[in-house]
Amino acid sequence: MKKLSLFAICMLGIMLVVSPLMAADLEIGGSCEANGFYMNNTDLDDDTGASDAFMDMKLSLDMIFKVTDKLKLVTAADMLEDTVWGQDPDPACGIAWKKAYIAAKFDYFNLHVGRMGRGIWGPDFGNIDVEADKIKVFKKIGNFKITAAYTKHKECDKGEQPDEVTGNPLWWSDSDKDTYGVNVKYASEKYNAGFKVRYLRDMSNSDANPYTDTADLYKYSDVLVTPYLVGSFGPVDIEAEIAYKHGEQDFYNKQDVDKRAWEYYVNAAFNAGPVNLSAGYAFVEGNDVNDTSENSAFGYCTEFQPLIILFNDKVGGDLGGLGNLNKDGAYSNDIKNAGYKLLYATASFSPVENVTLNAAIGTATADEQKPGWDDDYGVEYNLGVEVGLMDNLTYSATFGYLSAGDFWKQGPAGKEVDNTYAFMHSLVVEF
Repeated sequence: MKKLSLFAICMLGIMLVVSPLMAADLEIGGSCEANGFYMNNTDLDDDTGASDAFMDMKLSLDMIFKVTDKLKLVTAADMLEDTVWGQDPDPACGIAWKKAYIAAKFDYFNLHVGRMGRGIWGPDFGNIDVEADKIKVFKKIGNFKITAAYTKHKECDKGEQPDEVTGNPLWWSDSDKDTYGVNVKYASEKYNAGFKVRYLRDMSNSDANPYTDTADLYKYSDVLVTPYLVGSFGPVDIEAEIAYKHGEQDFYNKQDVDKRAWEYYVNAAFNAGPVNLSAGYAFVEGNDVNDTSENSAFGYCTEFQPLIILFNDKVGGDLGGLGNLNKDGAYSNDIKNAGYKLLYATASFSPVENVTLNAAIGTATADEQKPGWDDDYGVEYNLGVEVGLMDNLTYSATFGYLSAGDFWKQGPAGKEVDNTYAFMHSLVVEF
């Protein structure tokens, strides 16, 4: 009864927000998905490893309120996102607002203000699909789109802020985390390209307080430069992206740390009727942990998931107790510091219009590793199928097998590692 009451309160809140806008034209779209996952042994040890099996779901709802031809309110909410069947949703009502921003079209530019998506740029490689509070101004000129944006990642200047360790109230000053960016995109029928420059200023760890050693206080800033190209040249599709970060972690009273990091990606796909073949290479720079004057770890590309064990965010997330190439586990930065070099190939075939068979193989090694650690992540094989059951309703299933490399031994005296396999499937309706 309590859960039903919480759900009713959340729905009432939505209606109170929406009701003043009901006079406006409303566009609704979205999707609903139910997913199942199984992984044989996440710690890569057949003697002690336990399987991981669960189901979850998500309802995504996109609502656009058209106030006038030049003014819209864009909103989006996810309901029961990542809610494991048999467990309580988080938040308790199961509803999380993702987007709410004003979209205004003026004579010389467009203005978006509010909470909206960020981290999506070019191909999936390098992307992190999250939401943030932004102000964005853009202008379209022919095939070009020019954008300038400001993003507030963290606010620490509003009154008292609780200490992260003790919870005691503290007063901060100039301790925000913000980014400023400009980019240009070109889009035509055959290809599109973009070039972006972004400046990050992070002061959220710069304020002294009674609970933090001043030696650990720092301010951080970097500049990110990233171009990309996506194009079709006859039967061949090309994707390419490169990104470079340059900055500094400026400590209060110990050695500063320079930030210089690269990542890049290229993929070529050949299309011949119902057959598609592709090959790609991805590089994310790691960090030499013995060099305390520089940090060259680029970070994560969470939306890039070419393989379901080494890269998926639902299975393999704590692979070998470390994490996978999509993100680190809960207790270390070993994967982030290792980075990766990935060579992979895919193939797909549609024997009939509504059925697609697909396969993938990839081999990955670490760019950097701790002393005594091996660099081999292993070789992964995937087989899958996607079936259009009816208009807007799709079922997909993928099986993955990982021949685990010696990186997961975590050093010469580490444990033996065993291979593992995983299975995931989903039913998705789009509307």
